[in-house]
Amino acid sequence: MLTSALLFAVCTFLLWGTTNFLISYGEKNKGIDPTMFAAVMLVAMGILGVVLFAYLLVRGDPITMNWKLVIPVAAGLLLGVGILTFAFAMSHSEMSTGATAAIATSNAVFTTLLALVFLRENMTFQEWVGIGTVVLGIIILRI
Repeated sequence: MLTSALLFAVCTFLLWGTTNFLISYGEKNKGIDPTMFAAVMLVAMGILGVVLFAYLLVRGDPITMNWKLVIPVAAGLLLGVGILTFAFAMSHSEMSTGATAAIATSNAVFTTLLALVFLRENMTFQEWVGIGTVVLGIIILRI
């Protein structure tokens, strides 16, 4: 059954996959410096964020400025640094870009572990099998 969550997940898969390809293509085929690539990409993301914020204001959504905004600010900063480190990782040839992308984008495993520890979330057997499959895939790609 096609739900909106599945549709968004597929879109994320396609968009992030295309982004990873563009990082590798830009650096390896067009000689774009990884630092410049990441900087331009982060500026583009910032512009997108400003447009979304303006849209929320125009739509009339209440936007409360308080300490809770520390969480999305921290997430944004971590994402930015993560993009920078990913761009650098993709530009080094001691590991294939496929293996690099697989390791970097398997962050769901780390997210799951954080949720287990800090949010006390429970996991089903199928979810554990999924995590094991991801880890096994990374090991196979790296061998």
